[in-house]
Amino acid sequence: MNKYFLLCCLVFIMLSGFRNMGVERIMMRMESQSLHKGKRVDVRAELYYQSLDGRLVTKYVSPVTHIMVTTNKGEVAIYDEAEHTVYREQSLDYSTDNHLIYYFLSGRIQDLGLRQIGFELAETGFVDDLVKTTWFPPNSLWHLFSRIELVHENHLPIYAGYYDSHKNLVKKVFYTDYQNYSEVILPTTITEFNYLPGNDSIVNRIRFSDIKINREASSPWFQFRIPEDAKVLD
Repeated sequence: MNKYFLLCCLVFIMLSGFRNMGVERIMMRMESQSLHKGKRVDVRAELYYQSLDGRLVTKYVSPVTHIMVTTNKGEVAIYDEAEHTVYREQSLDYSTDNHLIYYFLSGRIQDLGLRQIGFELAETGFVDDLVKTTWFPPNSLWHLFSRIELVHENHLPIYAGYYDSHKNLVKKVFYTDYQNYSEVILPTTITEFNYLPGNDSIVNRIRFSDIKINREASSPWFQFRIPEDAKVLD
């Protein structure tokens, strides 16, 4: 359940940026793959997001059939229709304003929001059509990062590299398969490599398809509400 919870939070953060880009509502299919220690977890879901109230309904198709509702206030509710139960969680950590991906899809793609949280541009380099920038963290984040590197191609971010306080590369994120819609340009594949101690790693890949925006996005799932009499789980 924790994996689905974190995945939903990531997707919600991504979609929340659309409200600054003329996107009133969006629906899509999502396929996620996570690989760790030779074990693979596949998740399929349908997403329904409205920017007016910042509300995302995630209908999981497999391997579970739960329904998750997330708001822009950091509220998350997971509803099990078969058991008629709901699990709720809330934290400012899930707020869209606290995550880099929010800035990516809200059009602030030059620094992915790094400048706003105190990072300073330290170096800019050019290799063919690629632009590489290096960012140093504020004093309050030196215990987490020594630097973050971004690579842009045709003004779009294609790579982000995160280095810990010991200058070790601990995360790579690749943004690929960009699609141009009338209201927004977005990557339909996001691949993330997380490097753990002991030469271990976790690879996550999210793919989006069947994307419909504004007038084309029509479904009763946009209005889904969790029943008030559902049993609340601790």
